[in-house]
Amino acid sequence: MLASVITMPVNPPAEYYLAEEKFRNAKGRDEKILAMEEMIRQMPKHHGSEKALADLKSKLAKLKKESSKKTGGKKTNIHKEGEAQVCIIGLTNSGKSFLLNKLTSAKIAVSQHPYTTVKPEIGMMDYKGVKIQLVEIPSTFNREYVATARTAELILILVSEHGEEARLAPVLKENFIGTMRIIANPWEESPEKIKEKIWAALDMIVVIAKKTNTPMALHKNATVRDFTKKVHKDFLQNFRFARIVTRNKKGELQKKQVGLDFKLKDGDIVEIFTL
Repeated sequence: MLASVITMPVNPPAEYYLAEEKFRNAKGRDEKILAMEEMIRQMPKHHGSEKALADLKSKLAKLKKESSKKTGGKKTNIHKEGEAQVCIIGLTNSGKSFLLNKLTSAKIAVSQHPYTTVKPEIGMMDYKGVKIQLVEIPSTFNREYVATARTAELILILVSEHGEEARLAPVLKENFIGTMRIIANPWEESPEKIKEKIWAALDMIVVIAKKTNTPMALHKNATVRDFTKKVHKDFLQNFRFARIVTRNKKGELQKKQVGLDFKLKDGDIVEIFTL
């Protein structure tokens, strides 16, 4: 947890607090580094902020040093990053690596030979500016690798041939009964269509913070209160009202002034006003 380094003379802007909240919610070291770099960019540069700025730069240097260290021994634990983790499961040659490459910037070797992937492979999928971590689980179904999938928000099951679902059934029944999952054929569907399926299954919405034009992921029934909490807890304590741009049932844009209990929709643009 980042200790507060802000004192009254600093008076950082709202953008700083957004970056600080991203740091607090970061699920991996690389994500923390990006958030802290943004905090440094948003920190006012004057005499009163010198100590706070120096502390941030020191913490950033420490994070980067830790990130550059090589870890020894066999490591199978995968740290969650982004707004959600999605694990890709399927039989060998079902298209897992192909799909990972298709949806992310990963460059995983794809081969017709069975069991080409021997360890989990990771990529970050972008959906409307929101980052989703995709993890390919090798079809050897090694117990240590399968354990990663048990804590994921979603399991994406790939079925490329008739009968594969039945062959996967014992693995699914043993490890994932009750777990949310979807089935997709990566060879035939477009990346956009698969991304939409994944996002729909995650049951989340994207809301835009107007001041910074930052996309934020929230649960489907989120309110202005949830949005404000995610930006910064101080904004919730000093909340006056929110101004949103939303679409009505006819698809027309509307501006509204609302309170904390207003339910947000996918695509809403939100601006918070405080005391």
